[in-house]
This record gives sequence, C-alpha cells and structure tokens, in this order.
Amino acid sequence: MSVKFCARVSCGKRASAILLIGARELAAHLVDIHEERGIGGVPLCRAHADAVVVPLGWTLADSRSPATEPELVLVDDGASNSSGSSGPLRLPTMEEADEEDMEEAAVGEVPPLLSRAFRAAGLD
Repeated sequence: MSVKFCARVSCGKRASAILLIGARELAAHLVDIHEERGIGGVPLCRAHADAVVVPLGWTLADSRSPATEPELVLVDDGASNSSGSSGPLRLPTMEEADEEDMEEAAVGEVPPLLSRAFRAAGLD
C-alpha cells in the first residue's frame, strides 16, 4: 500500500483516515485508512479528520479506531517552596498595575482601521 498524505492544502502529515461522501444519502463516513472502501475517498490526517463538519441535515459516521493519547507528564520548572518540594499547581495572579494597564487599553484610542469601519457603518 502506498503512503497517502492529507488532502488538505498545506498539510504534509500522513493520512490516517478516509472521508467517504455519499451525496445521495446526505451522509459522510470517516474510516481508518486501511479500511478504505470503494473509490474516491478523501485522505485526511488525524487533526483534519477530527475537524470534519458536515452540512446541516447530513449525518457523519465516524468508525475510526480511537486515537492513542500521549501520556501527560508534569514538568518541574524549578519552582519549589521552602521545603524543597514543589507545591500544588496554582494560577498566576494579576498584579494591580496590570489591571490598570488593561483598563487603559480598553478605553484607549480606536485603531484607524476600526475607526474607518465604524465610520462606514455610520457608528462614529
């Protein structure tokens, strides 16, 4: 079997699925690449196959085998508490000065492109 690549423009990944389209039935079917049935399927990589959306009124059947998820690993970034062991994960807090900068940016001057769009829409 020859190696197939994703049919999406600018995607150089190997295809892992085939999209079969049945226009008369208003249906699309995703199958694993080694289960290709018939002629004319569209080869897609995993990411593009996961993103397939069909028109309103169509059905999409996905009979691909489940993707193997990579194991998640916690990385110690060197931040540790005084006892030497890293503590629980925490979200960064926003400094008061950062909040003031955000407020100033929100009420600041309107960019020229946006002001032209407002003027064209009669909203200036």
